[in-house]
Amino acid sequence: MIALVPPSCCGAGYFRRLRRALPDDVGVRALELPGHGRRHAQDFVTSAPAVVADALAQLGGRVDVVYGESLGAYVALGLVAALGDGPGTSLVAASNVPPARQRAVTAQDVATPSAAAATLAAMGGVLPDEVLGDPALLAQVFPVIRADLLLSRSLVAAVAATAVAGDLTVVAGEDDRALSGLAGWARHTTGRCSFELLPGGHLLSQSNPTAVAGVLLSVLSGR
Repeated sequence: MIALVPPSCCGAGYFRRLRRALPDDVGVRALELPGHGRRHAQDFVTSAPAVVADALAQLGGRVDVVYGESLGAYVALGLVAALGDGPGTSLVAASNVPPARQRAVTAQDVATPSAAAATLAAMGGVLPDEVLGDPALLAQVFPVIRADLLLSRSLVAAVAATAVAGDLTVVAGEDDRALSGLAGWARHTTGRCSFELLPGGHLLSQSNPTAVAGVLLSVLSGR
């Protein structure tokens, strides 16, 4: 079973292309965070312990690989640590810097829609051009941007010293200019840490789902 944790401002539906790229006989569970996707009517969760507890409740059984992209990489790290099954679960962290290198989100960073959008962009996040170019649309999505930035702040503090026992694979897109210091991810596992550089940008499961699927299948088969 592969669990998928989406990026900022995305629901489980973000992984449609990736799920189509994976074989039918591979179990996949795309997690839906509160306030996102099908759970859009629920209150946002902005604390690391709460979001990890929510993710744990969605798994419903054994998981072999947890893949997190962008903000989801930090959720995935906390989730694998919370599973507590030793080296039994592999972690794949994509499109994010190690927690120690992440920007510390401030109150000013989330004070207005434009400030939140600029902060998200500085952290590598991506918003559609039509949202960035329309103040009314940006105001509509401001609550989810703000919530995810506050969640990032909580997660960075919570997983700063977290190291999982399973192997860790770090994945980055060649065109993702926000990434640096990826070697620092190695401190978050006591197992093996490897790195994969793929063609594509920040939202890898959207821009290159076939390559991401290949990485996940390789991790799954190497267990």
